[in-house]
Amino acid sequence: MGGSLAYGAKDSTPLTVSTMIFVFGLSIFAFNYWDVFSLVEGTASTFHSSWVPLELLIAWRFSCFLAGAFAVIHMFKSGPGVMIVILHEERKEAVLHPVGIEKFVTFSSWTLVMNILYFLCAGVVSLSILTEYEVPLWLNFTQVILFSAALAASLLTATVVRYIILPGEVRIGRNHDQMFNIPNQMMHNLCAVFLVLDVILVQPELFPEFAFFGMTLGTIYASFAYLFAYYGGGYYIYSFLDPRLRYGPLWLSGLAGAIALFFIGVWCGVQIIGYNHWIGSVLMLIWLSLIVQFRTTLPEPESI
Repeated sequence: MGGSLAYGAKDSTPLTVSTMIFVFGLSIFAFNYWDVFSLVEGTASTFHSSWVPLELLIAWRFSCFLAGAFAVIHMFKSGPGVMIVILHEERKEAVLHPVGIEKFVTFSSWTLVMNILYFLCAGVVSLSILTEYEVPLWLNFTQVILFSAALAASLLTATVVRYIILPGEVRIGRNHDQMFNIPNQMMHNLCAVFLVLDVILVQPELFPEFAFFGMTLGTIYASFAYLFAYYGGGYYIYSFLDPRLRYGPLWLSGLAGAIALFFIGVWCGVQIIGYNHWIGSVLMLIWLSLIVQFRTTLPEPESI
């Protein structure tokens, strides 16, 4: 991977950073033009009007929160991990073994954290509604924003892992058992599973404009990746995020656009669920089954 990176004769960093600023500015403009936060305020109540009892919904959401929290604890306690990165100065691939907080520089770990925060917020709000306690406006806003960004990011992460990362590992015959440990199963599979099931349980009212929350997340993560490589760890978790690449601006736009596109896909699914709950739910589950992978496809070594 390191040798195939497309570095042009000219450093693309200025253009990549300009693209990042443009995408972020576009999101801010959209928030104001479509009054997105008014839409958020109006839709917050639909995150708790489920066809299942509210008590069961509360138990479900806190269970998802605890599962995510357990994965985070496991990441801290499980010792060194395995991370294949691109070194900033050398512009080549290297294998690192991060520990503790160092494991939280990946996009999938950000997805896990957002998943945890969403289920915590949504669980607290649902419990407040059950106990007739007034829910703060900021908490209602937070749960919708976290949900919109986390859902799109989780589906994108699961798709990339199944159809790009894992096939690449199998193709070169590299051992990738670490991709199926508890934290990675949570980040790459269960985050998407939990959020899709939450959609089916709750059928929240969503708007396509919420896709801009995912685009904003993409630019924020890219900014973090650049700063981390330049001033922090000295490496890129994903080679395509190196702003110096010939097609750096396109990769950045692709990341932000892909997150937004996955949210639009979910929005379409929610519309179908609203039309017919069973048909929409089945379609969402089929989509989910096509992007998650819980075990390796690498052949077992033949016994002698």
